[in-house]
Amino acid sequence: MKITMEKNLSVLVVDDHPLYRKGIKRILSNIEFIKRCEEAENGMEAISMISKHPYDIVLLDLQMPVMDGVEAAGIIKERFPDCKIIILTMSDSKRQMIELLDMGVTGYVLKSTDENELTDAIVRVSEGGQYLSKEVDDAWTQFLGNKSKFELNNQKTDKIELSEREKEIIRMICKQMSSQEIADKLSLSNNTVKTHRNHIMRKLEVDNVVGIAIYAVRAGIFVP
Repeated sequence: MKITMEKNLSVLVVDDHPLYRKGIKRILSNIEFIKRCEEAENGMEAISMISKHPYDIVLLDLQMPVMDGVEAAGIIKERFPDCKIIILTMSDSKRQMIELLDMGVTGYVLKSTDENELTDAIVRVSEGGQYLSKEVDDAWTQFLGNKSKFELNNQKTDKIELSEREKEIIRMICKQMSSQEIADKLSLSNNTVKTHRNHIMRKLEVDNVVGIAIYAVRAGIFVP
């Protein structure tokens, strides 16, 4: 994956296993575009740290004492909406995946991943995209299809005026492409793509890529 970061990132690693947590921190500290990498051992400590020194990305385990990852993710999304969350866990529970993705988490990676995939996930999420490991992506695609069919049967899809360019970008967002990847594909600037993305979210009245994806499937713009 081509890495073209425009800024340095701050990352918080949240995991109750010291050896794993410190190992991830060591890996991330060697990545040139990560300027600050710190650690917390549970969700409550993570929220306290974020409130004092905001982070761009939180790598969040799910099963932790004091406060688990699911509860922490909900609080972080509510209190710190600019903070992007990547779940990094052993759990491959489809129900839990869907709950977190529907909540607005933009990354979900299993702990069996390697350094390259973790780096790709951080880059993609930091650029406004979504990153799901293959196992999670399959479950999410199935969920989108099922949820869209249910909603189409129970309510009409609002008619929202979208340009062909906006529809094209929506389809790319649904394929988990980041703003930079979309910009490269369409020969646009990164800022232009980000402007389109913001306009799309305002039109659809959503605040994350999950909302865009659900609308796109319901409206027939994207077929999973």
